[in-house]
Amino acid sequence: MFEAGMLKRWRFRENGQVTDLSDLNLSPLMVHLLGNRGVLDSQTARDFLNPKMTQLHDPGLLPDIDKAASRMSRAVREGQPIVIYGDYDVDGITASSILWHTLRLAGAHVRTYVPHRIEEGYGINCDAITAMCEADPLIISVDCGITAVEPAAIAKAKGVDLIITDHHEMDPDPRKLPDAYALVHPRLPDSEYPFGELCGAGVAFKLAWQFARVHNGSDRLPKAYRDLMIQQMSLAALGTVADIVPLVDENRVITTFGLGQIKHTDFMGLNALIDAARLRDEKIDAYHVGFVLGPRLNACGRMGHAKDAVHLLTEATEDEAMDIAEFLTQENDKRRATEKKIVDKAAQQVIDRGYDQSDCRAIVVADHDWHPGVVGIVASRIVEQFARPAIVMNIDGDEAHGSARSVEGVSIHDALKHCEDLLVSFGGHAMAAGLRVKLENLDAFRDRLVAYVNEHLSADDLCSIVNIDTECTLADIALHEVQQIERMAPFGPHNPKPVLCVRGVQLQRPPMIMGQTGKHMRLNLRQGEQYLNAVAFNMADLAPKLAPGMKLDIAFEPKTNTWQGKTSVDMMVKDLKISD
Repeated sequence: MFEAGMLKRWRFRENGQVTDLSDLNLSPLMVHLLGNRGVLDSQTARDFLNPKMTQLHDPGLLPDIDKAASRMSRAVREGQPIVIYGDYDVDGITASSILWHTLRLAGAHVRTYVPHRIEEGYGINCDAITAMCEADPLIISVDCGITAVEPAAIAKAKGVDLIITDHHEMDPDPRKLPDAYALVHPRLPDSEYPFGELCGAGVAFKLAWQFARVHNGSDRLPKAYRDLMIQQMSLAALGTVADIVPLVDENRVITTFGLGQIKHTDFMGLNALIDAARLRDEKIDAYHVGFVLGPRLNACGRMGHAKDAVHLLTEATEDEAMDIAEFLTQENDKRRATEKKIVDKAAQQVIDRGYDQSDCRAIVVADHDWHPGVVGIVASRIVEQFARPAIVMNIDGDEAHGSARSVEGVSIHDALKHCEDLLVSFGGHAMAAGLRVKLENLDAFRDRLVAYVNEHLSADDLCSIVNIDTECTLADIALHEVQQIERMAPFGPHNPKPVLCVRGVQLQRPPMIMGQTGKHMRLNLRQGEQYLNAVAFNMADLAPKLAPGMKLDIAFEPKTNTWQGKTSVDMMVKDLKISD
């Protein structure tokens, strides 16, 4: 069901058929919200609302994990050097840190390696593997490697064992997977693992757990290992939220307990990061990871070298940690400034070349001057602005390197697969990917990609959509109700923040403009005897169209707000329109 909003299209979610949740003492609104997320029976609802560590799946079910853990244990016992080869994003940084801490506790000779985003690019590269093999180490990849056929062949030819742990898309043909000592991936062909949506840090966490069991010869871990695994849930939560994987099943457990543990961590680097971000007095949730902590860790790899972020979360002393955390904050400020300049130029290129027209439902833009470290973020901004898949690339020599982001209904990985013969390389998943293309093929690639996406998106799909759970009244969102809704956190993919809509609410007084830049507004609303405030970020330009007494339909997220010891309900406006 679609309806035209003032800014966006409204779509109501389809509700699942709930069996019976009467024994849980939940409101009808809460039951409806759970049904929209596939929580349809009492036991599933209990597990969803009260995550427990016992809901984590046995790591021994992951493919090749026993083989990998045993080989790691042998390397530790024999004093063989171990290299952890990670990715340069938050997921890779936290995954590297998890295995480093676990192996160091076991007494391993272990170091980390993170490729330079610009100079080496994503994934395991042949030059790095060749150089590593000189020391005859055990090499373990985290958050990358499932497509590293050639690097794996190099390691094998040199007699070096390579353990690949990853979660990204792979070639469906098992014969085209890397010939590594072990492949640990939840979605490998014939995998019996019950949950396929772990991020790289989640897979690393499971490998660390299984290694601890194998190395200690017992499923019941010694206290030092148990304490470390609990501590490392914070790192796994950082990777899980930042990598935007579905926050359901055991990802929900990892994130819930990891976020709950994060401010009590013994990791000096994580404490320094929290302090540098001024979050010590906040209740850290998925928002803070996605928009405050995560970007700081990512900025290091985008603007410089991610090895500094890995050092922060592993070997850094207290003084070093404070210096690195402040440095990451400065790098993030630089990243934001750089990002804004490129977004403006990329958007102008889209408009100038007509890529915003309805017959061009995918965007491919490139420039020599765009910083390759931020093109992924820029692609996300272009998707938000033009409501279609976008690829933003930096031109370097005879190639363009860049990042792709997509929208609901189009797998960008499948789209790139359709254009595979025109690409030097690509990899990723349905909503995000990286790619390289020769300049001589860029126009042909753009044309074929647009044709593919045009077949999968209609012209009517080219607008932003607000997915709404259900209608309600202002009386339905009393404080106790919203507090119950907030039990559904942590929010993210497959468990989005609930969005409700109210119809025909009356604007009591002129909108109050908010914020230093005057881009936001606060609305005072009435429906019957109920009054509530609503906050509309970046919508102040609508204020002249709104007059007291006017009736409005509003799509919003309900939220509790505590100020000076008093807790109340706020409506965070997603969209609004003047009632018919």
